[in-house]
Amino acid sequence: MTTRCTTRVGVALAHRELDDLADRLGIPLPPEARPGADLAVRARLGIPWPVDAPLLRTADGWVHPGPPTAWPSFVDMVTALGATWPVLDTLATDTIDAEAAAWLLPAAAVRAGPAAPDPVPELAGASVAGASVVLLGTAWAAPLVGRVLAASGAHVVKIEHPLRPDPFPLRDDLARGQQVVALDLGVPDDRDRIAALVARADLLVEGHPPRVLTNAGIPAPATGAVLRVAAFAATDRPGYGPGAEAHGGWAARHDPPRLARTSVADPVAGMVGAVTAVHVLTSGGEGAHARISLEGAVGRLLDRERRGG
Repeated sequence: MTTRCTTRVGVALAHRELDDLADRLGIPLPPEARPGADLAVRARLGIPWPVDAPLLRTADGWVHPGPPTAWPSFVDMVTALGATWPVLDTLATDTIDAEAAAWLLPAAAVRAGPAAPDPVPELAGASVAGASVVLLGTAWAAPLVGRVLAASGAHVVKIEHPLRPDPFPLRDDLARGQQVVALDLGVPDDRDRIAALVARADLLVEGHPPRVLTNAGIPAPATGAVLRVAAFAATDRPGYGPGAEAHGGWAARHDPPRLARTSVADPVAGMVGAVTAVHVLTSGGEGAHARISLEGAVGRLLDRERRGG
């Protein structure tokens, strides 16, 4: 495999895609949608930067073990498969990937083939001013959808856990212009309040796997729409930016494969999600369901790169 371009060129590619998505929405690109915005906040607040996301060699390729918080479970998984962390050269990449999906872990195989790009609908001067949106999601992509919708005039209620707030550095920036409500799905009264908010919403933006609300007994909005922001294109397994970049072909742009300290998949997926949300809200289809993924955002970037940027 030959290295096709540097990380810096890849980020420039993402910038062009993000600017085009902002133009489609008719808004300036929010600063929180720029790749590396999370690192800039870390630098400003004196929070150490994360190390580059690791990749581990397998018998026939590479695998990303997920964020450090998931490593203990990943170690348990590969131990059950007969390997000894971090030496995985007795295991096939596909075996680890399939097992991680079964264990609901954010680990992911490095794929060379590009993911299919998520389509982005055309918008024709559509307005979401006054629309009611409920947002359930952490980290970057799903909250960015809420940030853009709020900036476009929607009333966005962002639900956060009262005892486990989102640790992502951009959390407060991404919540601008929204009503942040601390509610716990595990508390019956809070669960009832969440169910009431969702039932009345014009749109639910769901960044968690669907089983979260299903297990809580909370149905989709009665007449509103749902936008699901997933990590992977073909499955609702847990995941995040670097895992989607490994699985979707982004890491394989380098030889050997490489992942960075920050995600390009998240901000692109968030802007794709925002365009999709505006389309769903203004297309008049009650009960519509849409789904986008971080892996699909990687597919958009790779497709753009293939076409010459």
